[in-house]
Amino acid sequence: MQDFIEKIWRNFKEFFNSLDSGKKIGMIAISAFIISVMMGIIIWASKTRFAVLYTDLNREDSKKIAVMLEDNKIPYQISDDGKSVHIPEDMINKWRLQIATAGVNFSGTVGYEVFDKQSFGTTSFVQKVNKQRALEGELVKTIMYISGVKRARVHLSIPESSPFVSEKKPPSASVVIELNQGVTLTPSEIKGVASLVSSSVDGMRPENVVILDDRGKKLSENIGDEMTAYTANRVALEQKMNRRYEKQIEEILAKVVGDGKVVAKVSVNMDYTQSLVTQTEFDQENKAVVSEVSNTQKLNGSRPSPQGIPGARANLPGEQPQPGIPETTNNVDKALNTRNYNVPSKVTKSKRPTAQIQAISAAVMIDGKKVPMLDASGVPVKDEAGNIKYQYEAWSEADLANFSAIVSSTIGINDRRGDKLVIKNMEFAQEDLATAEALMRERENRELIKNIFKYLAVGLTISLFFFLVVRPFIQWITDNTVESVEDFLPKTLEELEKVQANQKLPGLEDALPQIEEKLNPEKIEGNMLREKIISLVEANPGKAAQILHEMIHSNESDKSIA
Repeated sequence: MQDFIEKIWRNFKEFFNSLDSGKKIGMIAISAFIISVMMGIIIWASKTRFAVLYTDLNREDSKKIAVMLEDNKIPYQISDDGKSVHIPEDMINKWRLQIATAGVNFSGTVGYEVFDKQSFGTTSFVQKVNKQRALEGELVKTIMYISGVKRARVHLSIPESSPFVSEKKPPSASVVIELNQGVTLTPSEIKGVASLVSSSVDGMRPENVVILDDRGKKLSENIGDEMTAYTANRVALEQKMNRRYEKQIEEILAKVVGDGKVVAKVSVNMDYTQSLVTQTEFDQENKAVVSEVSNTQKLNGSRPSPQGIPGARANLPGEQPQPGIPETTNNVDKALNTRNYNVPSKVTKSKRPTAQIQAISAAVMIDGKKVPMLDASGVPVKDEAGNIKYQYEAWSEADLANFSAIVSSTIGINDRRGDKLVIKNMEFAQEDLATAEALMRERENRELIKNIFKYLAVGLTISLFFFLVVRPFIQWITDNTVESVEDFLPKTLEELEKVQANQKLPGLEDALPQIEEKLNPEKIEGNMLREKIISLVEANPGKAAQILHEMIHSNESDKSIA
């Protein structure tokens, strides 16, 4: 094995020494480049590959995970923004399970877990602060359950309780919500968050909850006055009714005139007067006797007529009437009947709706029709490109009347109530999109041509570099000027003398003929000619014999002529 290595080294050394200085420098440079590339590949292959452990974290969570990794001597990397943590690729699954088992909270907040570890002798102030921290943390966790919410922060301001009513202040809260990209909260969702926070704290009202987004934009309205809130609700209801009627009008007319050719605006006036009506009805036909009382009295009596001397003595009782004087008779027959009837009655109490439609005012604008242009013979007119030309045509009065009837039936127009409906046919302004499309198309074509030329230039540069630099350089390095022994040997006597004088061909001294000190050029040329003839005769003896035969016969013919 050692001999084989020494032989290889000796052959390489002889080959390297046979190169000139330029080729030596080139070979050293190429070897250094290849070695550096191989070393880079080896280092890259042996380098630790990091993968994402967790991403989209806040700085508190990143620091918490970094501390755990440092305690366990695990190499890690944190991105510049502090939102991603990377560890070796083969440890991802293991550490995700270990962090989940450890119960690490990635919300950056602490809820009622703050009470898990309580030291003896904790003051009431600390307990109060911990309670507020726990409540804020639990609210953050609950808010983050809402779809689209990425992060949330809650700050509560709970004033000290006071025995005096005049000194009591309601608690308040501020909420900061960071949403996912492309997500927005609707007004109902914002009110839901405010109700959630206010319901979690005793004595807090929804108008005392301020909600902001991550850019500082205020999302909540915070209307504290009841009358102002009532007015805002009324305005919101009217706007909702307006949009509803407008959508109905545009949807039903778009089926006829086309999409985007109808614009409707509706104004609904609402009556918010509250009224309570009580109505009583009696049914006289179905009456019934409830009670009846009858009282009858009969009296029969008589007395003598007045007589005697007027005065008190004549009127004393017990006096015997004088004969012949008539008597006065007094008979009484009295009857009293009382009868009570129960008449059925119906009492209706009704409360009218708070919001009633008082009047509707609607304005509808409709675009006309596009019809082909016709010549005198009724053939459509075409432009230079062969496309049919169109012209604007307004809707007829009959069509507008039909549209008016359709809209009136759709939104419930009532003339007695004072509703108004106006439908006008007007030509819509057409945006010149052809120019914009042409500019966009031209820009895309320029970008396409630019990319084509760019990639062609890159490909041509790489090709030229390979064919004009790399390939000739490789041939120049690997070119062996000694292709055969004949190329190695000198061609003339002068080259042979230079070779023997300079000794530039080591190991070939025995193969070269030795030049004597005194040379006879004619002899050397004769010997060389003789060797050449012998080699030719040996290579083709038949042809050599034919040549000799012709030479002999040619000499005989010359002699006979002479």
